[in-house]
Amino acid sequence: MAVTWTRAWWRWTGGPTTRPVERVVRVDGRSRADEPDDERQAFGRWVRKRPRVDGGKRRGDGCGRRSLSPTWVLAVGGPQSAGRGGRVGGVGRDASRLAGLQRRLQGIAGGLAVYDEAPDNVSSSTYSSTPSLPGCRVAPGRRADAGLPLARVTSNRIDVEALAAMDGVGRFREVLPMLMDPVAFAEAFVSGDAAGGCRVPSRGMERHRATLRSCGVASDARSRPAFAMKAFTTPKKDGRTARLVLDARPLNDAMRRPPSMDLPRLRDFIAEVERHRFAMQCDGVSYFYQFPVDASISRYFGIGMKGCDMLLNVLCMGWSWAPCIAQRASNVLVRDLGLAWVDNFLVLGGTLDEAERNVAVFRKRAQAARVEVRAEGDDALWQVRSRFVCVGVEFDLAAETQRHRLDPAWAERWVGGSGMTAVLSGRATARQFAEVFGGAVWATDILAVPRCHFAALLSFAGRLGGRMVDAAAPVWDEVVDVPPSARRELGALRKIVRENPWVVGGVPEDTGSVLWTDASSRAWAALLEAEGRFVDGRQGVFAGPDADAHINLKEMLAFAEGVVRLCWAPGAQRCRIDNAAVVGAVAKGSSSSYAANRVLSRSLRVAERRRIVLCPGWVPSGEQQADPYTRGASLPRFPAPLSASR
Repeated sequence: MAVTWTRAWWRWTGGPTTRPVERVVRVDGRSRADEPDDERQAFGRWVRKRPRVDGGKRRGDGCGRRSLSPTWVLAVGGPQSAGRGGRVGGVGRDASRLAGLQRRLQGIAGGLAVYDEAPDNVSSSTYSSTPSLPGCRVAPGRRADAGLPLARVTSNRIDVEALAAMDGVGRFREVLPMLMDPVAFAEAFVSGDAAGGCRVPSRGMERHRATLRSCGVASDARSRPAFAMKAFTTPKKDGRTARLVLDARPLNDAMRRPPSMDLPRLRDFIAEVERHRFAMQCDGVSYFYQFPVDASISRYFGIGMKGCDMLLNVLCMGWSWAPCIAQRASNVLVRDLGLAWVDNFLVLGGTLDEAERNVAVFRKRAQAARVEVRAEGDDALWQVRSRFVCVGVEFDLAAETQRHRLDPAWAERWVGGSGMTAVLSGRATARQFAEVFGGAVWATDILAVPRCHFAALLSFAGRLGGRMVDAAAPVWDEVVDVPPSARRELGALRKIVRENPWVVGGVPEDTGSVLWTDASSRAWAALLEAEGRFVDGRQGVFAGPDADAHINLKEMLAFAEGVVRLCWAPGAQRCRIDNAAVVGAVAKGSSSSYAANRVLSRSLRVAERRRIVLCPGWVPSGEQQADPYTRGASLPRFPAPLSASR
């Protein structure tokens, strides 16, 4: 039977003007299993489209769409046997227009056209970029607590006024009114109307009412709360008790975004710890519940319950401002003494005496503010150690060179979890993939593994995240097909995490040279500067698919050529680039572009083999030494003075 096609038109009203968007759909009703191999090659790859059940109307964005009946969508950008400019899927379009159609399908149709596997054979001009890491919070939904009782929490309350008095910087005092001043709290609402009126009932929370009352976390509401929201519980690490969480999205949507948490970046956190030899670790007991909330503000933290609603009297876990308040309070306690990661406190010292003095100051501050803390694990409280686990990282400060690695217990759970097994099998729920992917991001950060080595995994996560953002109601239990290329990369990362190697801190010695790289629309150039002169260089012209690539990708190609051809000495290699996107990608080890990740991965693997640490830096285009050699000038005879490039 011949393949038949039709053109279906959607009208998109999300922008200032109404414009039609063409989508190519299949209407003969056959499944992918019925498709001959030769037709699959000619027509690209097929992916499943979940039919909309809400009539095509998206809630909340005013974007109306007509629901279409076909269940299969052509994923443009598959095997292009006809070559560039050929006909794919019976639609006469060149490669760039097909890529443009694919981007429109992903951005406007909710990312439904998903590649069956990473398009390794697609040129950089055809597939120049992918969505960045999931724009939504791809955190999994709550897990069933299987009827677990609520964990007993402390009835202690922090003296927030005393804590604010210790704040020499003023960052905690800036957010304290959100706990104590109803006027400041009301001013934080976007619309200026704090009347509320939202009520979402909770299921099965009545059995926890007595526990919430006894520890002073919540009390019965005497009048209707401004916001009565759904509460749920999640299992704690011990597996025997549960933690209370409030789904505060109605309140979060009505309020402006909180300021910065002042949470240190993970790599900065690790680097600061490794500059010391001793540490004392402890964490706050039920830390969020130690922050009192004024009675006039607690009516915004209602729990919808059968019979009688309840009001939270403490900091709401689930409220967008809560992490900011908790982190800034913790920073006050450890100021000039160490580091804090929300409710984890780390007091540091270069020597044993310094660490013990800092611990004494920390204890004094905690007692003055009435902050209740406890030791982590089996450690004795206030014990100074050189080897410990903090925020999922195991530190060994007693070694000749300070080092760290993943918490072995966490690594074992991630490697052998049921979610990992499902994802590697190729079929997993969106929630399982999100849990595994979140662990992958965490592991690459701690083990200092560049994420560009996992370009297909990042690409699939970005597309899946785009689907969840655009969906009217994200379905986390939907089964998704994980591409083979993403599974291969995840398997390679799983092997690294299973080995869990120690990562040695510190920065290697400088090589004494500077790499200058630049690209224009048609050519690239790279120069190596050492001892005040140019000692080597390369230049070339972009050809084939690279000639039509985006300028950012061309700059990345120029950087890769410079690293591969010119950098040989081990150590810290300074690099000077006039493209901020490339500087950022090299610094963090990944890009939002699939093609750029492939190029960056090649250059970083070469640097790893040669024991080179790349240190990128941005320079203005007017100071870029390699610029003249991308615009027709020939390279000088080396060695050459620096004035040769002017």
